[in-house]
Amino acid sequence: MRARSAVGVVVMLFVWGLGTGLSGQAAQNAPGTQAPPPAKPAAAPARPKAAPVRPPVPHAPSDVEVEPIACWWKTDRNAVNIGERFTVTLTCSIVETNAIKVVPDLNQLEPTTVALQPFEVVKGVRHEDIRTPPLRYIQYEYTTRLIGDVFFGKDVDIPGVKITYHVQSSIGGGSQGRDQTYALPALAMRVNSLVPKKAADIRDNTTDTFADIESRRLRSSAELVASAIAFGFALVLVGLALVRVVGRYRVRTPSAVRALPLGAVLRGCQKSAAALKADVAREGWTSELAGRALAVFRIASAVALGRPVAQEIVERHVDPNDGQLAVRKGRFRPKRALISTSTTSGTIARTLEDTNGRRPSPRTELVLNDLQESLNTFRAARYGRNGQLDTASLDAAFEHGTDALKKLRVANLWPIRTADALAKTAADVENMVWSR
Repeated sequence: MRARSAVGVVVMLFVWGLGTGLSGQAAQNAPGTQAPPPAKPAAAPARPKAAPVRPPVPHAPSDVEVEPIACWWKTDRNAVNIGERFTVTLTCSIVETNAIKVVPDLNQLEPTTVALQPFEVVKGVRHEDIRTPPLRYIQYEYTTRLIGDVFFGKDVDIPGVKITYHVQSSIGGGSQGRDQTYALPALAMRVNSLVPKKAADIRDNTTDTFADIESRRLRSSAELVASAIAFGFALVLVGLALVRVVGRYRVRTPSAVRALPLGAVLRGCQKSAAALKADVAREGWTSELAGRALAVFRIASAVALGRPVAQEIVERHVDPNDGQLAVRKGRFRPKRALISTSTTSGTIARTLEDTNGRRPSPRTELVLNDLQESLNTFRAARYGRNGQLDTASLDAAFEHGTDALKKLRVANLWPIRTADALAKTAADVENMVWSR
């Protein structure tokens, strides 16, 4: 703002002087202007009149002179040791307005080119410029150090820096001034003495005492004991885990105790249904394939009713009997689980009729109805006396049965099963409250 005011004053003076000279010249050369008549001789000599005094040009209150560029040093400490790194900050303010712009040569201020002997510039960085019209501020930060054996106990100057700049003006079509130099003064730094005057060499003495050593030794002993205890607990846990893993394969428990869960049973039913579908597509429906479908849907019906399913763990080479479903069991030492049940369509019908006041959920009831129809169709195909198979009826019954099997498997997943259990418990509590 101050630079803009100064420029305004200069332009105003220039225009005023130019206007005065042009008006006087125009008055003399104007056409039709007659020369003044010769003065008559006076009786007495007259006093010479004093020259008119020009009125002073008014100045605005904010019209002050501003340096085109100004720089200053700043350090993070006043005294340093030999070899100690410290920070030197160089900040400059330059004039930058719409009319006048100061352009400095900043290449000589880069950390790789600036010369601050005898100080050594280790690294440096230039921060982002800050503009507050009519000034722009730039700042460099240097990390420096001083190495030498002749500076102990002395004041060493950070040398001054010469900055070359020129002024660009946009007044009157624009012009560029000549190169000028700004000299930044030096800054004194105190270098501490690290050794006495009579010392022959430099010794770096430690600041630790016996108390510090004792406290560190005590802390290290405590941490060592704690780590040994934690390591012992870890060994015990690893040993227990190994004993349990080894005992799982060495101790043979009865097969009934290690029966397949319901999820594995339903997964085996779904795999058997997929294999059966492939066989039907290749060979067509036969009495044996109808028997396999009947076994799959019987097991699914038993799971939906919550009835137990018989399981027999055998070796892999043992073939299932009629009405049994073979499901793989185990990964490292695989075996077979032969699953069977005596659930029929009549069992489903009696269960749905005699609910004892507690009917199954609508989803389970729909699954049971589909399985009941499939069981009736495949029982007639398997044990019918005429020997003729209705392929369309079997296909439809198989599709209904497999869809019901998929719904049943989804319903037995633990999130759905948990949600159903919570809903059932809430319904029981509500019934108890209303009964009271």
